[in-house]
Amino acid sequence: MTPRHSRGPRRSRPRTADRPIASALPSVVTPGPSPWVRVTCPACGIVRVRADRVVVRNCVDDESWSYRALCSQCHTLFVGITPAELALSAVAAGLPVELWSLPTRSARHSGEAIHAIDALELHLALLEPDWFEQLARVEPLGDR
Repeated sequence: MTPRHSRGPRRSRPRTADRPIASALPSVVTPGPSPWVRVTCPACGIVRVRADRVVVRNCVDDESWSYRALCSQCHTLFVGITPAELALSAVAAGLPVELWSLPTRSARHSGEAIHAIDALELHLALLEPDWFEQLARVEPLGDR
């Protein structure tokens, strides 16, 4: 979402390589029962979406702020980052908040590491027309 511009709203335009995907957050555009919010869609650029299609997100692990929105033009669901000041003002304006955590590492797997030759053999095996039947015939290591 983007902060208000002093010369009025900017036109929506596609994101270019020199303009980052990361954007600012909730600037409520229209007061009332169904306010609008400006967001930056990765495909469409800056667009206005209804506030009920935006959720402010806070990562409890690193206290970073972001938002999830549904683009009103291309109907893509996306996530953008935002500064804390804009996120907090959006929450104060009534947007819902979602708390989330960074993923944790899964349990360590036992066994040998996969090497490049293993990946190459798998790739070559998948090129064969009967690869699935061959894979189905393989016995699991625990049953030997």
